[in-house]
Amino acid sequence: MYLINILIYFMIILIIIFIIFILNKFLSMTKKMNFEKNLPYECGFNPITKMNLPFSLPFYLISLTFLIFDIEIILLIPLISFIKTLNYMYMYMMMIFFFYNINLFINYKWFCSYLNWMY
Repeated sequence: MYLINILIYFMIILIIIFIIFILNKFLSMTKKMNFEKNLPYECGFNPITKMNLPFSLPFYLISLTFLIFDIEIILLIPLISFIKTLNYMYMYMMMIFFFYNINLFINYKWFCSYLNWMY
């Protein structure tokens, strides 16, 4: 008896879904095809032009450096809220670790001359 109720419930749900689908198909407005809406999203670039546009590698490297520093600063921000609850030695070691990583990263970028805007 319980299984029959579940099957009836399931059939009613399927019938309602089918009716809504058919009503949507016949009652929806048909839109004429627009060429620009069918094109893939290209982030503002015109897809008609050539695809291999010049790319500024120094700008990419500077933005990557900013991203790394930004993430490390975001990782340091929660330490401010835990000043009273954390052990000072633990917090000191964490800050030294982050500053060491930042210093190591900036020295590596400087040594590889990635920080120069023009090569």
